[in-house]
Amino acid sequence: MVIDFVSVRGRLFFASAIVMLVSFVLLAIPPSLVPGIEFTSGTTALLNFEQSVGQSEIRDAYAELGHPEARVQSSGPNQYLIRTDELDAPSGGYSEVVPDPEVQVVGPMDLPDLGTIVIGVEGITEKVDIYDSYKVVDSDPTGRFCQMNAVVASIDPGKEIMVRGIFEECGDGSKSVYLVQDGQDIGFIEASNTRLFVPKVEPNGASDSLDERTVIERSLEEKFGSFTVLEFSSVSPVVSAVAVRNATIAVVVASLFIMAYVAFAFSSVPKPFRYATCAIIALIHDVVIVLGAFSLFGKLFDLEINLMFVTALLTVVGFSVHDSIVVFDRIRENVRLSPHASFADNVNAALLQTLSRSLNTSLTLLLTVTAMLLLGGDTVRTFLLTILVGVIVGTYSSIAIAAQLLVAWESGDFSRWIRRGVRTPG
Repeated sequence: MVIDFVSVRGRLFFASAIVMLVSFVLLAIPPSLVPGIEFTSGTTALLNFEQSVGQSEIRDAYAELGHPEARVQSSGPNQYLIRTDELDAPSGGYSEVVPDPEVQVVGPMDLPDLGTIVIGVEGITEKVDIYDSYKVVDSDPTGRFCQMNAVVASIDPGKEIMVRGIFEECGDGSKSVYLVQDGQDIGFIEASNTRLFVPKVEPNGASDSLDERTVIERSLEEKFGSFTVLEFSSVSPVVSAVAVRNATIAVVVASLFIMAYVAFAFSSVPKPFRYATCAIIALIHDVVIVLGAFSLFGKLFDLEINLMFVTALLTVVGFSVHDSIVVFDRIRENVRLSPHASFADNVNAALLQTLSRSLNTSLTLLLTVTAMLLLGGDTVRTFLLTILVGVIVGTYSSIAIAAQLLVAWESGDFSRWIRRGVRTPG
């Protein structure tokens, strides 16, 4: 018995239309998607408490500290992912030193004591270098960054040293470079290689002179006992705007290049533009359904999209087009070998010839992704879920959408459906 996929293309199109319509409805209901901090700016912290702590207790603690907007998600036993607006150092909490574009420490200096900083990022055991000078370099699109020069000394991670200056000439306006002192060694260090800056408290020092992250962490420790900061990240509005722009450009440019490539690859067959158009329509079908799925996940489970989601979406785009091209290539061969057979028969034969290959490839990938979802951590969950949904939808579209659209176009189905729709109301 030969399966005739082509004869049921109308039903397959109808099923896809229904799923896409549901996706559009989900995207139209606020929030359409729950953006991560890469797209909205803000701060996230992944905390692992040694004692049992409830979500509501942590949420109330953040509200008391001036962050009622905090979103608290459980990611394991006594482990919580906490999202807030961007945390700031309060006015007067540190002394700003404005350097020249190129700064160098030469000889003894009468430097202020601004507080202390802990060297290194949690979980990293390598020593961290401090440098004798740095140079401000203009860079597009992120703005300015700092290029370090000669190494003065290397400091063990976890060591607390004195801060002598805080420079804001680099990056997006956040504290980018510290001037630090360790004994006789004085030099510059990138803020990304440090943590837990504690400004020096003046004699009348009030608690609000502390860095906001430090205030929150100390308050949580007083309330709930010891905990470990597994991850901490903060993104400014400037960086998030660049991320949104670059993500949009990446998807659009990838689609245009795919369309051009497919048209070129099938230039030897009649009407190659149809192949490119059908591949892009199948791609749009896959992307819309993936977005609809994540809109549903966001509403039900508060699942955020981030740059890992964009990376996975581009991977899904590539997988979808690759599957479609495999089927198109077989159609081209069938048309060449059986020129007298109808185009619909050649397409159906191509679908049957590539069916086992598509299913085997997809099932192998799905098994791997499912295993990683079960065993992996939260940091790759969004990426893996996107791949999971995308592979399922992409496998379906290569069979039910891309090749079937070629048949519908060749057979004049679209004009016939339009004429039928126009006559029906009358």
